Amino acid sequence: NEERGGGSAADGSAESKARVAAAGSKLDCDEYLDEERLSALEDFLRELEEMAGEAQISSWIEAEQGITVMSARECMVKFLKNMPSLKSSYLFKVAKNGEFTQFLKTYVKSAKWTHPDKDPLFSSAVFSSSILRALQTELVAVSSEAKQGYPISETRFRELAPIGSQLSVLVLDQLVHVYRTIFVNRDGGKASSVSVSPSNRHLVVASWGIDVFLQLVDWVVSSGNLELRKDHMQEVFSRLFSSHLVDGLVGLIIAMKGDTRTSMMQLLASVNNSAKRVLRLSLSQSKRQLLQSFMFRTYQSQRRTGRSGCFSPFFQALVELNVSIHFMQKVSERKLYTNEKGWFQDVLQVAECMQQGSLTDDIQLQVWRNIARSDDLTDFLRINNQVFTRECDVELVTLVNRVYIKKGARHPTKAHDLKISRSDMVQFPNMQARNIRQKERTYRFHVLETLNRRIHTLIPLVNLSVPPGQSSLADGIRSIRSIMFWSTKGMLWTEALRQTRCIKREVCVTIDKIRAIKCKQEHKVDIQGTESIFGQTMNALHHQTPRIFRIGPNERAFKVTEVGFNSQDIGGPYRDTIEALVKELESSVLPLFVPCVNSRLQMGRNQDVWVPNTIDRGFPQWQKDRVLSMYEFVGKLMGLAIRSINYLSFHFSEVVWKPLVWDRITVSDITAIDALAFRSLQDAKYADRGKFAKMFSHTKFVSKLANGQTVELVENGAKKSVTWQNKKHYFRALSDFKLGEFRKQADAMRRGLATVVPYQILSLFTWQDLQDHVCGRISVDVKLLQNMTRYAGSRRLGRGFVTRNSPHVRMFWKMMHDKMDNFQRSKLIFFVWGRSRLPVNKNGFERHFTIMAHASSHALGRNPDNYLPVAHTCFFQLELPEYSNIDIMYEKVMYACTHCTSIDGDNTAAARAAARRSGFNL
Repeated sequence: NEERGGGSAADGSAESKARVAAAGSKLDCDEYLDEERLSALEDFLRELEEMAGEAQISSWIEAEQGITVMSARECMVKFLKNMPSLKSSYLFKVAKNGEFTQFLKTYVKSAKWTHPDKDPLFSSAVFSSSILRALQTELVAVSSEAKQGYPISETRFRELAPIGSQLSVLVLDQLVHVYRTIFVNRDGGKASSVSVSPSNRHLVVASWGIDVFLQLVDWVVSSGNLELRKDHMQEVFSRLFSSHLVDGLVGLIIAMKGDTRTSMMQLLASVNNSAKRVLRLSLSQSKRQLLQSFMFRTYQSQRRTGRSGCFSPFFQALVELNVSIHFMQKVSERKLYTNEKGWFQDVLQVAECMQQGSLTDDIQLQVWRNIARSDDLTDFLRINNQVFTRECDVELVTLVNRVYIKKGARHPTKAHDLKISRSDMVQFPNMQARNIRQKERTYRFHVLETLNRRIHTLIPLVNLSVPPGQSSLADGIRSIRSIMFWSTKGMLWTEALRQTRCIKREVCVTIDKIRAIKCKQEHKVDIQGTESIFGQTMNALHHQTPRIFRIGPNERAFKVTEVGFNSQDIGGPYRDTIEALVKELESSVLPLFVPCVNSRLQMGRNQDVWVPNTIDRGFPQWQKDRVLSMYEFVGKLMGLAIRSINYLSFHFSEVVWKPLVWDRITVSDITAIDALAFRSLQDAKYADRGKFAKMFSHTKFVSKLANGQTVELVENGAKKSVTWQNKKHYFRALSDFKLGEFRKQADAMRRGLATVVPYQILSLFTWQDLQDHVCGRISVDVKLLQNMTRYAGSRRLGRGFVTRNSPHVRMFWKMMHDKMDNFQRSKLIFFVWGRSRLPVNKNGFERHFTIMAHASSHALGRNPDNYLPVAHTCFFQLELPEYSNIDIMYEKVMYACTHCTSIDGDNTAAARAAARRSGFNL
């Protein structure tokens, strides 16, 4: 104290600080306090409460500088993390005394901000969730008082919501600090604008606080709490998202430079898009006009410089900000943009469609005026708003894309191309159920066509490379990509590939096949990626720029020299190497992919697919990094396949393809590869307490990885039993684990893929589109299947005796050859075998395909035309009724392939129920 110029001997004594240090050093937990540490915490809090607020702060600062023996910064992090988790929380005591803001500000000052964006406190999910829970409690308290109908004063609000009110003050305080950084007094007191790093500590803290507010909004919207009425919640959110905050963010955007300005525009757009669900933010007209004029000037300059096809992330953020500001205004205040600003009106129309989840009246009226003016407007709107659902739209777009691809993509699809027969209609169950006719399909086709033209304008203006949740426009585009025509995506995709294509370079890769074969024969796992052909190729190309993969169609990225072979690579060795890479990836030679659980158990669907292997937690860090780099190389190979049209025959599940295009993995995706993954959750859904106890008597907080290993869902999960009281925690932990099991591997593959192809456009694709681009469209060899088919039936003459020459068998193969395309054949293979592709040759068949007599239709007097075929997926068998003609057979088979894909053990009960509803039998 003497060295620092004196101080309070009573409050800041070394003895008092030593007691604080002794108590604080016992708090060594990272997340939650257990019962053993509660007494130590009480001593710690008691010592702190004996000090005044300034003395507490002083203690932290002096401890940080080494006066005491404990690490004050580490203890402060742990203390702040755990405060909100206590019933009698010290956080509330600090907040009510007005010291919570000062507490955090002191931490910001005293902390060693080497990497502010990775700070242990503000990057801690535990701390953020604790603060969020406290804000939720305050929100309920304020809403309850607002029900009385009296306005809540600022003083009363601070009493009811001390944490929220002080957190909003902290955010504004940190923004002021950022202002001070930007404007520095120089010559003659003139202010000079300077750039600010996105990792500026004050900016990090302000962004953290705003993000907590946004999480609170998400909680309110998702919880569906009826007691939290919108007008009651405005008492809280109007103070959290105050006009000072909005004006402050706009001011920073105007004053900043570089990437930080882009980040701030994205942040303000997120605030607008999130907050509008609970209140309407306000922004002065002058600042709205300033941001709009800035956007239009920038657009014109980018057009003049020829960059309109690929706008910068800065301009994309600017567009998104202006879109969000536009929808902040009342409908009567919104402007209409025409002429040279008409592109922004197209953007607004698509954005409104994405917000509403349906097509706007403006688009529908425009189509009606152009193609159906003579028809009744009411009927036209009824068809578009009531008859067609999103599922029907998806089916219509699927039909449009099939026609487009069948015509060779040379001519756009027209409405008259969408005529389909009754037998083909069974492939589109939603349109069939609503009895949608050609006239109605025509109306909807033109409406979707108009929407797609608007989307074509919007796409270059949206940053589709950002993760979900960071851009409302990007999230909106992804949400409607299933109703985008292939022609819309294809034009943008072809042009993007052309613009990013690089000149082919001469790169040579030396492959030692003998070493790779030896590795396989000795059953080694090439963890380091040095023995296999995959590893040798990756090592040879590791230091090469990804530009070598950005080649044109039918080109080779590198030449192959095979050790010990006198071969010249004119194309053969290269193709052999690529094929060998794929085979190694789907084998035990590499630690990257394993057969899915259904494959190992020989049950359920997708028994032929592979999923990412789990990165062993026992690996040292360098080995984990090595495995992740191998996944990145897989992504580069996918990009190479897309560019060179040299397809890779991967058999990957949706859990691989979906994350690559920022699509969300669902529970059904997991059960498609692991039928038992959520069986316990399904069984427990309707179980009472007694039945639950029996079902989960031996269940712990553990789960199985994709490779069969056991993993703990929580700390010490192997010792923690599942009980009636903690069942929700177990179900949530299990779901989170299963849905995120392959996240790191998918992220690595996405990084590699994004270095080779224009990822901005790629994320427009559905996961099925991406699979087709990498693996090629499925081709079913009917002749191979026919050669691998056996026939079985009751051994008696007449009905029920099945041979290759039976009339209905010959009819079946004629249908396969003449009436079905590859997509439909693939659906049939999936229906009878649970996999969508055939092996490449007869050696890959583990059993023969069997066509059997249809048992149910053989009874006397029963008409086979009224029955559907039955598949025994585990045995690759098909019970085929003796249909009277090929058209009836085609209709019934396609109905079964479309509606009856669920595999259940009670003799396809779900399929039977669906069939009976449609008037069919099984």
